[in-house]
Amino acid sequence: MNSQNLYEQRQSFYLNPGAQARGGLIFCILIGVATFFIGQYLGLGTRTWGSFLFNLFWFFSIALGGVVFAAMQDVIGAVWGRPIMRIHEAFASFLPVAALLFAVFFLCIGLKVGKADEVYSWIKDPSIVAHLWGKRDWLQPGLMMGRDLFALVVILCTAGWQMRLKLRSDMALIRGDRAQSEKLGQDAKAKLRHWSAPVLVIYALTFSLLCFDLLMSLAPTWLSTLWAGWAFSIMMQSLMATLLISMYLLKRTQIGQLIRRDQFHDVGKIMHGFTIFFAYLTYAHILTYWYGNVPEETEYFIHRLQAPWVYLVLGAPIFSFVLPLFTLIPKMSKWTKPITMPIAFLILASQWFSFLVIVQPEVVDGKTWTFPGLEFGIFLGILGLFLMSVLRFAKRRPMVAVGDLLLHEVLNGSH
Repeated sequence: MNSQNLYEQRQSFYLNPGAQARGGLIFCILIGVATFFIGQYLGLGTRTWGSFLFNLFWFFSIALGGVVFAAMQDVIGAVWGRPIMRIHEAFASFLPVAALLFAVFFLCIGLKVGKADEVYSWIKDPSIVAHLWGKRDWLQPGLMMGRDLFALVVILCTAGWQMRLKLRSDMALIRGDRAQSEKLGQDAKAKLRHWSAPVLVIYALTFSLLCFDLLMSLAPTWLSTLWAGWAFSIMMQSLMATLLISMYLLKRTQIGQLIRRDQFHDVGKIMHGFTIFFAYLTYAHILTYWYGNVPEETEYFIHRLQAPWVYLVLGAPIFSFVLPLFTLIPKMSKWTKPITMPIAFLILASQWFSFLVIVQPEVVDGKTWTFPGLEFGIFLGILGLFLMSVLRFAKRRPMVAVGDLLLHEVLNGSH
C-alpha cells in the first residue's frame, strides 16, 4: 500500500462491531455487576472491593501504557510502529472510564459503603501507622484520595491533549483536505517531538503515585522503592501481549493490511525485553529483602508464601518469565501465530494473577479463599468496559493514523 492507496481507502479504517459482539460485551459487563453485588450480598465486602481494585488497576495500566508507548516513539521520531500506533492508543479510551470508577471507589471509601473503607487496614485502624511518622502524615484518607484524583485528572488531561493533537490531521484527511492534514501533521510532529519527554515525566510521576497509594499502601508497614518500576514492567509486558493479540485479530481487516512481519517481530522483541526486565526487578526485590532480613520487609513475602497464595507466587515466574523467555528466543516465534498468541495470553493470565497476589492477601483470609470465582467475575465486567471503550473509539476514529507523516515513510519502505 502506498500513500495514494491510503488516501483512497481512508474511510475503511474504522471498526464497526456487530450486534453479536456488542451483546457479548454487555453480557460481560452484566456478569461483573452481578458478581459484585453477589459478593456484597454474601458478606464478602472487602474481597469484592479488593477484586474491583486490582482488576481496575490492571486494565488502567494497560490503557495508560497505550499512550506511554506512543509518547516513547514520538520523542525519538520512531517510524517502525506507525502502522500499529493507533491500535495501542485506542486502549487509552478506557482511561476516563477507569478514572470514573476510581472516583466511585473513593466515594464508597468515604461513605463506608460495603466495607470499602476496610480494604485499607490503615483507614480501618489508623493506629497501625501511628508509630511511623512519615506514613502517619502521608496516609490520611482525605489526602490520599485528593492527590490520587488529582493525578487521574492530570493523566486524563495529558492523554487527551496528546490524542487530540494526533487526531486532528487524521480527521482533516478523512474529510479530504490533504493540505490541511499535512499542515496539522507537521505541527503535531514538531510538538510531539518537543513535548513527549515532559509528557513521559508526567506519566511516570502520576503512575508512581497511584502505585504507591493504591497498591503498596495495602500493606502500610511495608515499603519498596522499586515498586513503581516493577508495576511499570508489568504494565509494558501486559501492553505488548495485548497489542500482539489485537494485531493478530485485526490482521484480516483493512487495518491489518498495513501490519507487516516487521511489526510483529518488533513488538515481540519488546515483549521479550520487558519479560526480562520484569524478572530482574522481581529478583531485585527478593534479593534485597533476603540479605536485609528485616521483619517489616520479609513479612510481606512470607505472608504470600503460605497457602493458597504460594501456588500463585510459584507459578508467576514460570508463566510470566521462564516460558516466555525461552520460547521467544527464536526469531520466528515472534511472528508465528500458534506460538506468539498462546505466550501472549499466558503472560496476561500470569500478570493478572500477580495483581491478585498483590491485593487479595491483604483483604482476604487465605483460609477461606479457594477459587478466584469472584475475582474472575469482576474481571469479566471490567474487560467488557475496556473493550466497549476501545470499540467505541474505533467506530468514531480511524484505527490507522492516516494523517501521520511518519506513516508515509513506512509505506515507502522505511522501518
